[in-house]
Amino acid sequence: MDDRVGTFLVCAICDGTSTMNIEIGGLIYEITNADDEWVHGEGSTLQSGTDVILPISTEIIGNAKIDFKGGKPRVWVEGQQQQQQLRKILITGSSGYVGQHLLASLALQGIGSTADSSEGATYEIFLAYNSLPTFEEDLKLLLEHNYKLHKSVVLIKAIPNVDFSNSNYILKLHDAGATTLDVIIHLAALSSPGFCENNASDAWKVNCPVELLTFKAPIIYLSTDQVYEGTKSYYHEDTDETLPVNVYGRTKLAFERVLLGSQSLLSAKELGGESGQYMPNTMSIPPPHPKSTILRSSLILGGPTPLKNGCRKGSFPSFLQFIESRLQSSTPTDYFINEFRSVVHVEDVLRAIRHFLNKALDSEGVSQRKAGVYNLGGRTRVSRYDIALKLANHLKLDHSTAKGVDRPASGGGVPSPPDISMNVDKVASEIGVAKMDGLSEIIEQTFSVGE
Repeated sequence: MDDRVGTFLVCAICDGTSTMNIEIGGLIYEITNADDEWVHGEGSTLQSGTDVILPISTEIIGNAKIDFKGGKPRVWVEGQQQQQQLRKILITGSSGYVGQHLLASLALQGIGSTADSSEGATYEIFLAYNSLPTFEEDLKLLLEHNYKLHKSVVLIKAIPNVDFSNSNYILKLHDAGATTLDVIIHLAALSSPGFCENNASDAWKVNCPVELLTFKAPIIYLSTDQVYEGTKSYYHEDTDETLPVNVYGRTKLAFERVLLGSQSLLSAKELGGESGQYMPNTMSIPPPHPKSTILRSSLILGGPTPLKNGCRKGSFPSFLQFIESRLQSSTPTDYFINEFRSVVHVEDVLRAIRHFLNKALDSEGVSQRKAGVYNLGGRTRVSRYDIALKLANHLKLDHSTAKGVDRPASGGGVPSPPDISMNVDKVASEIGVAKMDGLSEIIEQTFSVGE
């Protein structure tokens, strides 16, 4: 390297002269020539996440003291990157419900890869999101409240205004430093079936972002149970066919096919009468990485987001909080009794993503020829009315205002699969759990605090 590159995880204090104290590999050093030519920040205080370039002539003197707030600033000296393995992870949709839970888990608990201890691996995590005004300030508060990042995480960087419906999103990622990546965790999506039905062009661009393959990195993709038709119970990912009934399901299935390296994204039957005019051209993109993973997620339930002001879902980050509010206010609410899903705990979603992230980072792991496909759900098949009654019983609230109704078979609304419950034995076995959480466990764990 021509320069020594350092990243300050928390506010580090310069003493106002030509020297600066910093920690390198657990030892305290005094850095000389710490002047305004390379110390970037407001005055003499380096802000959280500041990148610092140390000229090659910088002198490092041992046995000095250090002054820092809330954590350990770190720096790589010349040659150290050859000894440590720096890996870069991109999380798209990081300001969403799953994204916020995931970033907090990785930032504060570490990645958990075998390389962390055996190779001294370090990680840079890029958080791409479109628009959430409170996100970066809330992220800063989260890290300050918990004092410091995990020792293996040397950089957390938010990248705002990453809009997958705009073709320049790759350039935005590059400009932010995400030029080469080791793993992509793709959570971003237009997930409202109604919106997708009325905005098919944007739905295809956002939900099937083929340009991500230009990074040539494994992609852990949060897909959906709505790739299934919904005419039976307990779909199996390896034996049952996919036949989505709406635009949302088709766009998600199409990106699955991209990651599987399929020559054709969707058949005429799977398009369900759509012309396919918005399907992306895959001829010019690189082949998918064989260590990619497809997770067909059910409806995700769990506790509030770890960031103070939550996500764009506001006061109801998951369906449980919506039901709780309606029950507490005795607001009459209709819940469908004829649609079934294998609702999944957000903690099981995090467990699965972390598992497959570690597999993707493991250079000596078992090789695979193409992306793996897994149903990601809980072990219980329930309707929304079942969820409302179960929660009312747990919270000891009157459920008389919760009314069970049939979803109309027709009537001009967005087509919806009636039963997309899934067999989840494969993912449970893969991530090493005896069974996935059912609705009872999800509710008990979500509402256990303060009871």
